[in-house]
Amino acid sequence: MRVVRSQPVSTKHKTYQRDLILTILLIGAGLVLLLLLSIGLIPLDSIVFWVVIVIAALLLVAGIIFAQAVVAYRQNIQLQDKISAILEANLGNEFIYLRNLLLPGVKSVGEIDGVLLGPPGAIVIQLEPARGDFAIEGDTWYRYLRGHVPTPDPKPLSQQFKAAVPATEPRRRLDDSPTWACIRVAREVKAWLSVRRLPQVVVHPMVILGKGHIRQVKRPSAPAIEIANLEDFIKRNFLNHQSPVEGEILPEVTVEQIATRLQSNGN
Repeated sequence: MRVVRSQPVSTKHKTYQRDLILTILLIGAGLVLLLLLSIGLIPLDSIVFWVVIVIAALLLVAGIIFAQAVVAYRQNIQLQDKISAILEANLGNEFIYLRNLLLPGVKSVGEIDGVLLGPPGAIVIQLEPARGDFAIEGDTWYRYLRGHVPTPDPKPLSQQFKAAVPATEPRRRLDDSPTWACIRVAREVKAWLSVRRLPQVVVHPMVILGKGHIRQVKRPSAPAIEIANLEDFIKRNFLNHQSPVEGEILPEVTVEQIATRLQSNGN
């Protein structure tokens, strides 16, 4: 399988570079001010001393906020690297994975985490980096408020059953469903392909959880899987050249043609 990364520098990467620079500058400036205070250059009994402390604290807090964004971006890249590695290890040369794709001429969906092209069609992949336990009903997502995976209970089996997690465990509906967000992107990709005289292709949305856990699924509108289960999902659905939803099997020449157009900078 061939992995193709977006050639233009994406908006997310530009934001990461900006946040990294701001993190270094803000934390550095805050530490310099604290150093000046520690060596006694500013009298303790002056109002300037306290003003400098406040400024240093604000700089450090702002720097930490930007640092958190930098760490989140790096973790997201690591998860995307893991997805690419799993796909490469399990799929043949008839597949192409377009990573961090910017759909030419379409700004409404922004950067797409990935589009996997192959005999089953086009699979739009959205990475969901959120932690926690989730329930999925249709295209609606709920996060369990306890936010952790139940661990095995060392008690006897009869007592474990009594201590099982109740069905009424509190949960909160997510404002923006990852499934629905992925479906929107898949529709944009489908529309983009359909108006450019390209062969008809079935476009499937698929959400991959990088850190979270799926505790319950009911009538999902699109596949949603944990990254730990991605390899098994590939073997069940892609290796026999059958797509998750029935559709036409694409020949390799068509896959190459679609990949070339998706990578183009023009409309």
